[in-house]
Amino acid sequence: MTDTTNPYRPGEPVADPAMLFGRQNAADWIEMQLLGNARTLVLSAQPLVGKSSFIRQVGALQNLETLNLAVTLTAPAAAPDPGDRRSRQEGRGPSVINATLTSVIEQLVPQLRLLNLTPPLAGDVLAQPATALRELFTLVNEHLGSQRLVLYFDDLHLLLTHDKALIASFLSSLLPLLDECPGLHLVFAVNQDKLKQISHPLLDGAPIFNLGVLTADASLSMITLPVKNILRFDYGVTKRIAEINSHHPYYLCLFCHTLLNRQVFDGWVNQRDFDAALAEILDSPIEPFRQIWDQSTWAERAVLAGMAAIQGAHGPITRQEVTRYLQRQSSAVAPDVVIQALESLAERGVLAPMGALSYRFHVELLRFWLREHTNPAEILREVDWGRAATQLKPALRAEKASLPVVASPKAKKAGRRRLFWPLLIVLLLVMCLLSTGAVFAVRFLDLPIAFLTTPTPTPTATTAGHAAVPPEQPAATTPPEPTATPTPTPPLVVARTLPSLTYMARDVDQSWRIYVMNADGTGATALSPEGEDDTAPVWSPDGQWIAFVSTRDGNREVYVVAADCVNLPEGCGPTAINVTRHPADDWTPSWSPDGKRLAFSSIRAGNWEIFILDMTCLSDPETCPDRTIQLTDNGAGSLGPVWSPDGSRLAFSSKAPGNWDLFTMTIAGSDLRQVTTDPANDLAPAWSPDGTRLAFETNRDGNVEVYVVDANGGAVQNVSNFSQANDHGPFWSPDGQQLVFYSNREGNWDIFSTTLDGQLVVNLTQTPTRDEQTPAWRP
Repeated sequence: MTDTTNPYRPGEPVADPAMLFGRQNAADWIEMQLLGNARTLVLSAQPLVGKSSFIRQVGALQNLETLNLAVTLTAPAAAPDPGDRRSRQEGRGPSVINATLTSVIEQLVPQLRLLNLTPPLAGDVLAQPATALRELFTLVNEHLGSQRLVLYFDDLHLLLTHDKALIASFLSSLLPLLDECPGLHLVFAVNQDKLKQISHPLLDGAPIFNLGVLTADASLSMITLPVKNILRFDYGVTKRIAEINSHHPYYLCLFCHTLLNRQVFDGWVNQRDFDAALAEILDSPIEPFRQIWDQSTWAERAVLAGMAAIQGAHGPITRQEVTRYLQRQSSAVAPDVVIQALESLAERGVLAPMGALSYRFHVELLRFWLREHTNPAEILREVDWGRAATQLKPALRAEKASLPVVASPKAKKAGRRRLFWPLLIVLLLVMCLLSTGAVFAVRFLDLPIAFLTTPTPTPTATTAGHAAVPPEQPAATTPPEPTATPTPTPPLVVARTLPSLTYMARDVDQSWRIYVMNADGTGATALSPEGEDDTAPVWSPDGQWIAFVSTRDGNREVYVVAADCVNLPEGCGPTAINVTRHPADDWTPSWSPDGKRLAFSSIRAGNWEIFILDMTCLSDPETCPDRTIQLTDNGAGSLGPVWSPDGSRLAFSSKAPGNWDLFTMTIAGSDLRQVTTDPANDLAPAWSPDGTRLAFETNRDGNVEVYVVDANGGAVQNVSNFSQANDHGPFWSPDGQQLVFYSNREGNWDIFSTTLDGQLVVNLTQTPTRDEQTPAWRP
């Protein structure tokens, strides 16, 4: 098939409105803001996500009658050095802003003439483009009447390639236009990673819409509708195309372009065709991926290659996992440099932060491309870790300096051995001094020493024929035997014939599996087979089922399996039931207290939102997708729903405030209440059995720790309070007296239990060669 007949044109703005998919919500948002008379709007978009196509075709999606104009901004041809005095003296700065404004006028005039809105401009008005632009819109206003005029500026961030003074001058030149033309609205399209670098009164308080990847349904339409009369797809192939490209319009277009060129004469697309198209794409340079690689430091390249190489990782990967993998390849790897590289890649939009300390590839295809083109061991040899450590960002250096040095488990044990004998000697000397002082006080000062006397117990009741005998009093001059220190109460152990905890675990470089164990850490038994990558298990209220997340069908889906499946002849693998059945990723399942519904997070709406599934569909799993409703739709992201014990509310994390905070709402999605307001990220809420408190993980102290807060908000309590590691995923014991969580306190990820005062913390798993995470109590 030739390029002229292939409808997929990667890298080019969409020319046909029929090829623009999944952007109706953005067009509706703009209409709503215009009706509210917002004069300035910001369209924030990820690179290559299709903002230029949207700007050109937005009119076809709107019902509101508006006149739309579009201007594409470009980087200045020659950006002078802001520190060059000669450049400033020669007026190169003003010449750049004049060139930019002239380009805007030259693009606007033909469009305005097509709309019959612009009379001819007088004379050589381009000699002063700022004045000419203002006069232009004065004339436009005379012809506009009551109509709304929306002026879209594409790629505003490109002006940053000169300096911030240019973009400030440009925006200042636009301010008078709003006064000259009351019917004018300005919409600025900016790359998401550049938006925070732009500050100007024109944009202060402007509503922002984040134009992200497509929803699962829009991705499916983009794959199939343009070729509905040309190609047919085997079941599951379209789902794999959408997932491997992470619903990103550019990469979907690239994949479909390649696939259609290969299969146009066949007319059918099966799994082998998918694999062949993928191999062809991975053999090509993929220019955006090449640019990401070329613009990355060696440390960032090592992190990218390491994340791509980690086996069993099909989504969020923690900082700890990346660091451990790289350190197995090279002992010189510096954890602080790895953290900075991860943060830098996230700021550039290469990685997507998932919670406080986890990341995933923004486009899954990049993982496959990196596996094909990179070798972590070779890249690590190019990294000067010592030099990179000296170039850490000031904030990271300050954070590192403020934290105590974390010793390895072996070093800690050796240190404790070295301190034992000196401490014992000091303790004996103190005891001798106390004893001598007590004898002196009793003999010579005649003072009562309370701690030397044994309290007299209340006389016991007499039995028939026997009188209560008072206890003997010790001689005052005889020091008593030291009283043994009381032994702390051990962790709660629930006596059950069935296991009490479920969790996920994996050996080094292996996939995650679901396990169950007793509350004291004994009796660990694997439920899921090897190689399935099963995560996030949670028990049903009656203890008969376990819901979990698995990628066994190519993407994350929520499954349920009988808790006693190990006793079934066919085992646990074949008996697991896929209850979400959707091409988008589904995550964080949570049972309702009556076991009739399942809340979960899904990215099927384009970002993480909360859904509820009616579990009566278990009798006919094919009907489960039809029994799913979407509960949130804030456009920012909602994660980790958990039911209140009475089943009336859901607690969850939302990024609507700009960071992740805790919220609660009714199960109908109403009565939204914000529980936490800290600027840090608060995630993974867990409701106490009495419904009065929420446990959660937060990085408000620099590292991740477990906190507890009243369910209605207020003061918080740091429960885990351990600054030298990261504690995640709290879950309450059934009696509400303890929490379990997972932590890397001893190097790898283990499951710990703690009392609510944090005084007694016990490692339940203690497996140095295995990671365990996401513990959940059996109700």
